[in-house]
Amino acid sequence: MKAWRWAVGGLAACVAIGAVAVWSTAARPGPGQVVVAAKTPYSQGLYFAYAQPWGGERSALTRWWAPHADTIAVDLKRFPDNTTTHWRWLPFSPRSGPGVWSYQAVMHGNYDGGEPEEAIPPARVNAVRRFSQDFAWSIDNRYGDANVLTEFYLRSSPTDPDAKLLEVGWLLHAPAHSRRYFEAAQLVGRYTDPQGRAWEVRRDGKFCMFAPQIPGDVTSGTIDMRAALAWLQQTGTIRGDEWLWGVALGSEAIKGIGGLSIRHWSVTREQ
Repeated sequence: MKAWRWAVGGLAACVAIGAVAVWSTAARPGPGQVVVAAKTPYSQGLYFAYAQPWGGERSALTRWWAPHADTIAVDLKRFPDNTTTHWRWLPFSPRSGPGVWSYQAVMHGNYDGGEPEEAIPPARVNAVRRFSQDFAWSIDNRYGDANVLTEFYLRSSPTDPDAKLLEVGWLLHAPAHSRRYFEAAQLVGRYTDPQGRAWEVRRDGKFCMFAPQIPGDVTSGTIDMRAALAWLQQTGTIRGDEWLWGVALGSEAIKGIGGLSIRHWSVTREQ
């Protein structure tokens, strides 16, 4: 009887500790913010926010936790500015698959099948005259880490979101885990953008990645994505007749607990 009571008491203590841990690590919205749960779309104007725990959903170990691990806090008056992503995962990266647990991001246009409040029609790369973004962010990675990634897909169709030809992304913050993956990929070349920043460009299958030639964070500035596309066309990586849809900026959770504060983000696309 005593052993049974000890077992019940131990189980109750574990449940209580787990409940406290879940509560204490939950996202706390700041002034003017509301919390949006994972896999719940939020849209305002041309912009969209979504947290997708796709890596966590692939693992039997974390599938049950995946719907609760990520949130996005949006500012109803300033969105997409003052957006905060938050993740709570195991203290190590996934051992298989994509190497990340989730992607929590703000988006401009239809990045990957989610339509914003105001639709932006896809356009062929050669028809786009200007495509750039301004950004400023900071990361809380004291107890975990994530990639800070901005990216878009080039597709073979203006109507089928699954017709992906190439994923083009910039690693604005890449932990050692991600930098090793990047450096193992095939070198496309070295690119200096109109702002004078030097990037190394590598490709792994359908993923084309830009990362600072000298490893480090790029926490604010402008990315001229149209100039980068022109350079990729010169290298023969793309043709120019691909369809450009939307673009995203966010955090790819790798491990532990943390958050990304997107203080400012704006996208310009003109034909």
